[in-house]
Amino acid sequence: MNIKTVIATAVLALGSLGANAAQTTPVFVQGSFSDVLLGNIILGGSSNVGGTASYVTSYNLFGTDFTLPAVTFSSVSLYLNGLSVGTASSNAFTFSNLGAGTYSLKASGSVNGFNYIAAQYQVTPVPEPETFAMLLAGLGVMGAIARRRKTAAAV
Repeated sequence: MNIKTVIATAVLALGSLGANAAQTTPVFVQGSFSDVLLGNIILGGSSNVGGTASYVTSYNLFGTDFTLPAVTFSSVSLYLNGLSVGTASSNAFTFSNLGAGTYSLKASGSVNGFNYIAAQYQVTPVPEPETFAMLLAGLGVMGAIARRRKTAAAV
């Protein structure tokens, strides 16, 4: 077994940790808005959440295109049981090392008229130290097997 195989194994193992992407349902906003609920995020364990809040730029109704006014986001906040976990001062957000629970994602900002806002986010699990220990132990075993086969083939 060569180093390329070991690296490929490590990449596949780390890639299996995976991330889940999702999008909230669009919410109607008008004028100045504060702490509008974009959606709830349910986490089963230690995770990071990152993404962006956005708005509808245009829509087509009966073959006619309509342009909607731009939305200016002043903040995107995350709450757990009514308590603020963190706030991002723009439409891009990242919240790290969150525990299990149901979190509420809320946005504040303004629009000259009305529009619809939503958020796209990605949940990435934070591996526990035991996960890395198991990965390293597995790589060590694979290395030992490869070394043993190489020595046996040389004899």
